[in-house]
Amino acid sequence: MAKKRYDPLWEIVDEKVALQGAEPDLDSYCPNCHVKVHVGPEFKPGDRLECGLCGALSEMVGGVGGPELRLVE
Repeated sequence: MAKKRYDPLWEIVDEKVALQGAEPDLDSYCPNCHVKVHVGPEFKPGDRLECGLCGALSEMVGGVGGPELRLVE
């Protein structure tokens, strides 16, 4: 039997959502309001993200301990 990689409840509506714990948690903090922002593995340095709380536009830079966000001016 193969190990399930997707949440079966989301598969009912034809959505592919990874099971919790199946993908690494990459988090950073918004440089404007300091709220934790989930950065998925699909984001690369140079990509831009918008904070869901304050709406600040940030650019992802490679940090020593993981991804870091820098405000875009």
